[in-house]
Amino acid sequence: MKCKFIYILLSLFLLSACQDDFLDRTPGDQISSEIFFTQEKDFLFALNAVYDALDGEALLWYESWTDNAKTNHSWNPGFYMARGSGDASDGFVASQWGRYFSAIQGANRIINNIDKPEHFDPDVKAEVLGQAKFLRAYFYHEVTMLFGNVPLLLESITPEEAKEVSKTSQTEILSFLARELSEAEAMLPVSYSDTEKGRATKGAALALKARILLFNHNYAEAAEAAEAVINLNTYELYPDYFKLFTSYEAEYSNENVFDAQYNGEDNVDNWITQNWAAQSGGGWSVTTPTRSLVDAYECTDGLPIDKSPLYDWENPYENRDPRLAMSILYPGREWLGGVYNTVPGATYPGKDVVNGDALGDGYGQEWNKTKTGYNWLKNLRLEDLGTDNVWDGAGNVYLIRYAEVLLTYAEAKIEAGSIDASVLEAINTVRDRAGMPAVTTTDQAALREIVRRERRVELAFEGLRLFDIRRWKVAEEVLNTKVFGIYYVNTESGERDSLFVEERSFNKERDYLWPIPQEEIDVSGIEQNPGW
Repeated sequence: MKCKFIYILLSLFLLSACQDDFLDRTPGDQISSEIFFTQEKDFLFALNAVYDALDGEALLWYESWTDNAKTNHSWNPGFYMARGSGDASDGFVASQWGRYFSAIQGANRIINNIDKPEHFDPDVKAEVLGQAKFLRAYFYHEVTMLFGNVPLLLESITPEEAKEVSKTSQTEILSFLARELSEAEAMLPVSYSDTEKGRATKGAALALKARILLFNHNYAEAAEAAEAVINLNTYELYPDYFKLFTSYEAEYSNENVFDAQYNGEDNVDNWITQNWAAQSGGGWSVTTPTRSLVDAYECTDGLPIDKSPLYDWENPYENRDPRLAMSILYPGREWLGGVYNTVPGATYPGKDVVNGDALGDGYGQEWNKTKTGYNWLKNLRLEDLGTDNVWDGAGNVYLIRYAEVLLTYAEAKIEAGSIDASVLEAINTVRDRAGMPAVTTTDQAALREIVRRERRVELAFEGLRLFDIRRWKVAEEVLNTKVFGIYYVNTESGERDSLFVEERSFNKERDYLWPIPQEEIDVSGIEQNPGW
């Protein structure tokens, strides 16, 4: 489905996501009911318009709201909000609200008009309805996990009706979405032809249901949904974790449950490689990994760095979980024919240092240097570096991976108190792909810590950490802190020092939810979230 094409008129009235006062606008119902939705093809075009609202790039920005990453530029998403100094006028927050609710209304119009055509192939009709229900659930799970209690809109509304909408609780919305996904799953196929890949499948519906139930603390049901995905015998882990995220060849592997599709043309592109690559690779380093994330990767003996005899702060990247090197560019790494270095005073005889000093002027333009001494490798299409393709990225972004499903299954069973061999098998399948030793303990507290760490490193820079620390209620612990980057030796004292990046603040009474955009409140009168 990389060759997405959407009639301009259709996308204009189906998905007017650029308008912030979403609840107070007429979403083109007169046009859609009188001209569209009279033939089968109208629904297929409308469905493509809703798919087009999937935004994999936004998920990568979410990482900067967590302890995994730091936003480097004041004009980029998350810079102020992550510090606890944002407000309801934040442009990125408003754009996500508008995008998600516009997509939800696009799905609503498909669902509400599905019985209108006189001639509609029953199999196609069921498949379209299943996809529309899945997409509505996907966008609603994003908006309620970000904003909490929001209006549950299942039909299009007029501007006057928008002024009367009220919020539905997050718990109720998530329960509704789980039921909707059960209906969608029954209508969707296990797979599609090559030309239709990227559409929602039975496995995608079950996996999203498992994610939602886990967030809603319905652990037994979450485990059941995740197990149903496993029992489809459709998915498996791609053997090469590095290529899974950095090469086009792995995009349609059996680990991909659902993704956001890009083709590099027709305005269906992304700037991921341009935005997140190190400046020595022509990138802008818009967000960079923190040392907190780097330190979360275990040593090769399966122990955390504070417990492993293999850890040496002078050589901190040796004997580490291989996923560290596959995800993060750190000092001393081979990079672009030389060595990536951000440590002051470090030398690499006979090798070209291709990145600058994180404490000095950096390589190239000052504002594009890393602020933590690290850069991302994960999710960059390395073959595009140095080419015009960085401006028209065609790399898909995983929205749901099979590795997440396995870890969801394990966590749900752990929290439900149903620990058995299948829990260890799920965790160890993920760890084995990375080359890490197997977990053997069956202690609930120990397994809880293990699976949470595993989610953090396996799913780093995929947009899930934000939702994990929210549902675990640990954000006030991990975000009320100073952010640090690389260790280095102070040239004046000769002692070990840390690169201080910024001080963060997290208000647990406010910051577990994003503020509802002020423009929305001004127009519709919807109640603001607490503390904003």
